[in-house]
Amino acid sequence: MPLQPVPSSHPSKSEFRAVDRNHDRRSRGRPQAGPHPSAHTVPFELEDKSCSQVLFDLLQTAPKDGMTVRALIHSLGERGLLMACMVFALPSMLPLPLPGMSIPQGTIIMLIGLGLLFNRAPMLPERLLEYRLPHKSLFLILEKGARLFHRIEKLSYPRMLPMTHGWVHGLNGILLVLGAIILLAPLPIPFSNVLPAYGILFTAFGTLQRDGWLVIAGYVMYILTVVYIALVFIFGMTWIYSLFR
Repeated sequence: MPLQPVPSSHPSKSEFRAVDRNHDRRSRGRPQAGPHPSAHTVPFELEDKSCSQVLFDLLQTAPKDGMTVRALIHSLGERGLLMACMVFALPSMLPLPLPGMSIPQGTIIMLIGLGLLFNRAPMLPERLLEYRLPHKSLFLILEKGARLFHRIEKLSYPRMLPMTHGWVHGLNGILLVLGAIILLAPLPIPFSNVLPAYGILFTAFGTLQRDGWLVIAGYVMYILTVVYIALVFIFGMTWIYSLFR
């Protein structure tokens, strides 16, 4: 039965349950892992809930005084750091940048990418884990994430599995690190953070969902990022040269 649009600003709970049933069917036969004792674990198993449902539930229960990075990662459950990587890419996709978010989001994504590269659980600094997200910023991130993840989940399922494990798994970690470095770099270029943010999102989402085509979409976004920055640099240098000429 196709999902019906609802006149609400958020996807309805019935829509999320329908997506959850699809994920239950797709993940059937996978080994189930118990709760991880630490937020420093790098898990790849799927939970019963979809990623969008996790964010939607968290959106309803988020405390009024905001949340620390530690509490947010803990609330994401089994998917832990990979899903945190996706969530912290979201601020760069908002129409207006959130103040004070560029350093935490870039650092967290970079450390997670290093964890994927070396197949180890990254140790996030205590100071970073205690960074508190204000309620308004947290609400914007969770709202956009729930709606965006819901749309992606309609099209995503395990496929092209060689793109999500083996040596490609390490390559995905390298790309997450490079995307995080671009987010951290103070490039005076409009929209320079949007393309790598989508690259990070698709790469992490595809790795988590075992969706190789989604990982490839992340690669495309990284290529577009390099091409865009290169073109801006070339045309900018040409313009500067013409002025001095």
